[in-house]
Amino acid sequence: MENDNSSVYDDVLRTLQERHPELLIPLINEVFHTSYSETTKVTRLPEEYQKLVSKVVADSCSMIGNRIYHIECQSTKDGKMMLRMVEYDFFIALADAQKQNGSYRLRMPKSCVLYLRGDANVPNEDELELELADGQTVIYRVPNVKVGEYTIDKIFEKKLLMFLPYYIMRYEKYFEKIAQDEEHTKKFVAEYSDMLVQLAAAIEKDREGLFQDLVRLIRRVLDYQLRKESSLRERMDEIMGGKVLDLPSDQLREERRKGIEQGIEQGIGALIETCREVGVRQEDTAAKLKSKFSLPDELIEEYMAKYWG
Repeated sequence: MENDNSSVYDDVLRTLQERHPELLIPLINEVFHTSYSETTKVTRLPEEYQKLVSKVVADSCSMIGNRIYHIECQSTKDGKMMLRMVEYDFFIALADAQKQNGSYRLRMPKSCVLYLRGDANVPNEDELELELADGQTVIYRVPNVKVGEYTIDKIFEKKLLMFLPYYIMRYEKYFEKIAQDEEHTKKFVAEYSDMLVQLAAAIEKDREGLFQDLVRLIRRVLDYQLRKESSLRERMDEIMGGKVLDLPSDQLREERRKGIEQGIEQGIGALIETCREVGVRQEDTAAKLKSKFSLPDELIEEYMAKYWG
C-alpha cells in the first residue's frame, strides 16, 4: 500500500496471512471463482523466495495448490496501480522461473487488489495493454475487490473474516457526527456488538487464537481510525473486550476467556437495547437472536429479561 500514511492496514493483512493463512481461502474462492476447501493447505513461500519478493512486493504472496496468489492492499484508488502490479507480478514470476527443455517458462501469479474504501470510481478490474517486441499484444487484467461494498452479513455468509478489521473504514467520514449524537452512537456500537457475536458463533471453540487475533486486529484499526474521537473509541473498547484482549497469548487464559464471554454478552445486550429503542417488537428481537446467532430458547429468555428493560 502506497497511498496511506499509515502501515496499519497492510500490517493487518500480513499478520493474518502469517498467523492464519487459511483465511485466504474464502477470499481466493470469491475473487478467482475457485473451489478450494477450507482445509486446503496455504503455503508461505520459502524464506529465500520471500526475501527476494519482499524487496518489491509489500503485501501478500502465498501458494495454494500449485499456484501463487498475490494480493495488494490499497486504501484508495491509485492511477499507477496497474503499472506496479505488472512490475510486482513479473518479479514474482522471475523469482519462480522454471527451466523446461532448455528454455525458461514464466508463470504469472494470480493477483488482485483489495480496495478498502467504498470508492465508486474503482472498476471491477483494471487492465493494461502489453505490446511484445514481435508485435503481439497481451491484455493484462487484475481484478479489484472493493471491501467497502461487503456488509457484515455478507462477510460472514462468504466467510471473508479477514475483511472485518477494515469494516470501520466505511464510516470514517461520519465519525464526528456519530460521536455527537447518542442515537447514532448506539447504532454504531450495536453494529459492532452484532459483529462480535457473529464472530464468536462463526469460530470453533478450538480456534480461540483466531478469535483473539481478529478482535485484536479489529481493535487496532478501530483505534487508528478513531484516534481523534476518544469518547467513541472508549465506547468501542468496552464492547471489544477491553484490555483483557491485549494479554500475551500464553498468559492468563482463564481471564481472557472471561473477557471474551463478557464482551459477547455486552454485544448481545447492546443489540437488544438498540432494537427496543428503534421500535423493533420484543418477539421480533428474540426471533432475530435465535435465527442469527443460534442461541437456545432459555438463553434468549435470560438475555431478553436482563436487557429489554
